[in-house]
Amino acid sequence: MNSPFRTWSLRSRLSLGIVLLTAMGFIAASFATQSLLKGYLLTQVDDQLVAISEAAVPRIERGGIAIDEDDDERPGRGLGRGLGTPAPLSQIPTSTSITVLGSDGAVLGGLGGNLGGASITSYLAGLLPEEVAVHGDEAFTIAAPGPDFRVIARPLTSPAGTFVAAQNLGELERTLARLTFLFGLIGLALLILIATASRAVIKIGLRPLEDAEKTAGEIAAGNYSARMPETDPGTEVGRLVSSLNSMLSRIEKSFAIQNESENKLRRFVADASHELRTPITAIRGFSELHRQGAVTGEKETTELIGRIENESKRMGSLVEDLLLLARLDQSREMDSKPVDINKVVEDAVISARAAGPDHSVEFISSNDEIFTLGDEVRIHQVVANLLANARAHTPAGTPITVSLSTTDAGVEVTVADKGPGLSLEDQNRIFERFYRTDASRVRTGSDGSGLGLSIVDAVMRAHGGSVSVESTPGMGAVFTLLFPRRAE
Repeated sequence: MNSPFRTWSLRSRLSLGIVLLTAMGFIAASFATQSLLKGYLLTQVDDQLVAISEAAVPRIERGGIAIDEDDDERPGRGLGRGLGTPAPLSQIPTSTSITVLGSDGAVLGGLGGNLGGASITSYLAGLLPEEVAVHGDEAFTIAAPGPDFRVIARPLTSPAGTFVAAQNLGELERTLARLTFLFGLIGLALLILIATASRAVIKIGLRPLEDAEKTAGEIAAGNYSARMPETDPGTEVGRLVSSLNSMLSRIEKSFAIQNESENKLRRFVADASHELRTPITAIRGFSELHRQGAVTGEKETTELIGRIENESKRMGSLVEDLLLLARLDQSREMDSKPVDINKVVEDAVISARAAGPDHSVEFISSNDEIFTLGDEVRIHQVVANLLANARAHTPAGTPITVSLSTTDAGVEVTVADKGPGLSLEDQNRIFERFYRTDASRVRTGSDGSGLGLSIVDAVMRAHGGSVSVESTPGMGAVFTLLFPRRAE
């Protein structure tokens, strides 16, 4: 079963911890203070008793002991005459007393000790010199039902016996009791004050955590842009806030990337479905015509079968391009072999001239021997795709120039045309899969899959390179392939 303490708020637990630690510290300080004060007061009492014994013992040994005539029936109540002191002094109300014991422990006389309750005499009777000798010159305490007595004893030679100076400790004990009461009262007041102050301070200190709780609630509700208020980065909470805000920024960015990826995937699936639907619909229509016998004659049948074959090829080309993009997405590493890029680009140019005789294609190279590392087949494919794109989007007779050069960054291949060019929006999105520079999705005489530039971008990224486009509407477009230099 869970402890009720676990259900407390962090603020309450911290406040309780501070109060308990403060109470423990205050109790320890109180105990130490009282112990030190008691030791100091006992030292003062001991010094006083030593002074009394040093002054009285020589006088008793020189003058002897005299019993007051009025106290004949009460031994030990007079030291008067022997000390040269009148008998009435035996009744002085004082907490300090002196007592003389015989060699057999009998009380021979005493003075003082009438203030503070019980007399020390009844506790000294029977105290033999041998028992006193155990304590030596050190003071010792005699326990009593009321206040204790602090005692110091000195042996007497004439008469033989023991001199005892004693101090009733009632006042000392009352002083310590009052001190204990004051410590308790002050401690209670301080604990209440500290509990109130600590709760207020903790509330202020935990405010950033409360902000974190609110921020977490907003994020859980879907507001990924929520952030915690910035605080002093020099404090632990400030560093925590900075770290949490950085983490939240990364999370928001990750969600944005994920959402964009999902949107692209949905668009890709929709576009792929559309592109596949067109040849499938055509094949189905031609097949229905043939099944229903709507086309008769050998020539018409051959033409119908040819159309079905062309649509099948077109669909097969689209599927192959989709599979290629899927493979490139899964693993962007390509074969890394030395490629004579002059030869590869020149072959692509020759093929383009044969495929599009209505466009003049010029090839310019800055060096006869230019090599790069990569996959020769894929490099040929990207150059061929750029040339096909240039032919498809420029009027007949538009010149196309292919340039090959080396720079500090690597090997650059540019394909430039003098066609209508591209808008800024088209330049930003032209490498997206199935993106059309016009609003219509209907194909206008092109047998391509609509993925040519997407394949170019994927292949170049797989090579560690890039493809970019620069264009001014009405001034043509320039596509640049960059194959970076590699240490190997």
